[in-house]
Amino acid sequence: MNPTAGGFVTVYPADTTRPVASNLNFTPGQVIPNLVVVPVNNGKVSFYNRYGDIDLVADITGYYTG
Repeated sequence: MNPTAGGFVTVYPADTTRPVASNLNFTPGQVIPNLVVVPVNNGKVSFYNRYGDIDLVADITGYYTG
């Protein structure tokens, strides 16, 4: 991730209101793996980073059927 400041990332369905909960919290210089299950809206998800800059890698895998 290589964050320049402590903060958090929130992942949520695209074109929806960002939730108040974070999915990943970090401090400067950390590299952190994480797994998040997020609904997809029109084939998209949104990522929100609070504070500083980060290098973020996202792999999209799998799906659920109802």
